Formats: sequence, structure tokens, C-alpha cells
Amino acid sequence: MTVRAFYSALGVDLPTWSNREAPVRCFAQPDAHNHGDRSPSCSVNLASGAWNCHGCGAHGGAYDAALHRGHSSRSAMELLIAHGLADPRARGNRKPERTPAREPRTGAQTRAPKPADERLAAVEDDVRLWAEMLGADSRLIRQLAVKRAWGSSVIRELELGFNGGRITIPIRDRHDALRGVLRYEPFGRRDPKMLAVPGTRLGLIPHPAREASDRIILVEGPPDMVAARSCGLPAIAIPGTSAWQPPWAELLAGRRVTIVMDCDEPGRRAAEGIATSLRAATIDTEVIDLWPDRQDGYDLTDRILERQRTRSRLPGARTVASLLRPVPSAHRIRVWARVRNTEEVAR
Repeated sequence: MTVRAFYSALGVDLPTWSNREAPVRCFAQPDAHNHGDRSPSCSVNLASGAWNCHGCGAHGGAYDAALHRGHSSRSAMELLIAHGLADPRARGNRKPERTPAREPRTGAQTRAPKPADERLAAVEDDVRLWAEMLGADSRLIRQLAVKRAWGSSVIRELELGFNGGRITIPIRDRHDALRGVLRYEPFGRRDPKMLAVPGTRLGLIPHPAREASDRIILVEGPPDMVAARSCGLPAIAIPGTSAWQPPWAELLAGRRVTIVMDCDEPGRRAAEGIATSLRAATIDTEVIDLWPDRQDGYDLTDRILERQRTRSRLPGARTVASLLRPVPSAHRIRVWARVRNTEEVAR
């Protein structure tokens, strides 16, 4: 067995052309990178299985990679042994459970390794203060409406805030307890676009218990979720293409789920993987590819902004439903382009 096979079992495909260090999209903290780290910033050593993200600073060995991908301490060790990357241990001498080796860095400074019991570095008072700061900034709210298609009522509903530098997005559990906070740069002025407050535990946003609809639209990332909810869609965000955890399927039991991810390879691969997980839990699931011929990360927010440019508002169910309608095939697009070019020549 090889390091390649081990990472393939984790759902991380390493390029076949690499011989020593294989470039790969960051799987430890994908939301800390633009467009899911489309230009790979992480590398995996094909001899040892050690990995390092040069973008966010996360790193570790093959065992840590398995933990980041959702394995328990026991299943991670079993996977290492199965792929010849670790020797079998005696039953009473099993490696103790621990958290991944290092928390990614925010900005230019690196942080010390994250202890297993690190608490969330934000409290309810912080969330309220940040929400008040955003609510008082009418100019910023207007920018979010124009450039991100975010509605003010949804901003209040989701308790979005502003900490003086980034938009804050709380993550809550089914009991409404705070389990994490994401910090988002909505206008692309700074990288990485998405950061997590230390101690954050990822989850679906908002928690499915807060959405009464029997139909759920699963989208890629909180920004698309906010835009979708702002025009009437019962959207819930998956926090990144590599973030899905199979136990989350139970939270969607009894619903009809439509998956709408970005139009690129990571988004489409994630959509199929999530759909497989949901169908295994006998959940009615469909996948919608907004624009099958595109590979540039076109997403639901792009679609909503396009519609807003051609309509002053999105008033009816028919218009809202059209947001999820895939663009016609490449053949029909080419026919439309020829007609348009003919009209331009005629003029």
C-alpha cells in the first residue's frame, strides 16, 4: 500500500504526475482559502505522508490528516495500519486520541499547537456586540446588499456582525449554543477570505433545527447561504467543499434536499460525495449544477446578482425557482451566441 492509497481513502486525491511532494487543496481548513483553495497551497510528502499547507500554516502527519478528515483516533490508526504506514500495536498500547497537530494561522502570525481542550475564543457578548456594530453601519449593510445580495432581515436573523475588520458568522448547535464563529472578508480585499475564531467547531449554518421547511437547499459556504435566504430559499451552508461530515445527514432526515455547489471540480466532487452520504441515509436528494460548462467557481451568489441586475426584485415563486435552473448546454449557448453576433453585424 502507498501514501497515495491512504490519502485516496481519505477522499484526498493526489496528482499522479508528482514524484516527491504532491500539491493538493488544503483539507485542514479549506474555508481559510479563496474558492476552496483552487490553486493548491498544501503539499503531501509521498514518502512519509506528512503534509503542510503553505497558505494557512496547518501541517501534520498522515495520522493528523485522518483526524482532519473526520476519523476518530482508533479509525485513523486502523487506516494507517491497513495502508502499511504504521505497525500494529498491542491492544493496551494504542496511541492516545489527540486533536490535529496545529491550528491554521490567521494572517502573518502563527499560533502555537492547539490544545485538545481549547475553548472558543468568543462568547455570546461578542456576538451581540458585533451584531450591533454591523446594524449601526448602514453603509456596510448597503454594500453587502449590492455586492453580495444580502438582505438586512436575514443578516439580523443569522446574527451576522462586524468586528471592525470582517463579517462575523456565528455557528450554533441544535440547542442554540454557540460552537464557533467564522470571520469573512466579503469584498475580496484580503486573503484568506474566510477565517475561524480559535476553538471553532464547524457545523451546518444555520443548524437544520432552526429551518422549518421540508425542503432544504445545501449550498457551498455561508456567503451563498445568506444570499439565498435573502431571496426566499431555505438554504443551509456547508462550511467548505471538504467539510461535510456523514453524521450531519441525520440532521436532515425527513427533508427533501437539493445540493447546489460551485461550478468547479471541487464543488462538483463535493456535491456527489454529499449526495451519496445523504442517499445512504435514505434522504430524498438531488444535485443541481447551475452551469455545467463552467469551471471557474461560478456560484449561487453570482446567479442571484445576475438576476437582480435584470429584475428590480425577485417577487414570485416562479422567479425564485428559476434561480436553481441550470444554464442550457454548450450547444444551445453557441447557437445563442451566433444569433447575437448576427444581430450585432446587422446593426
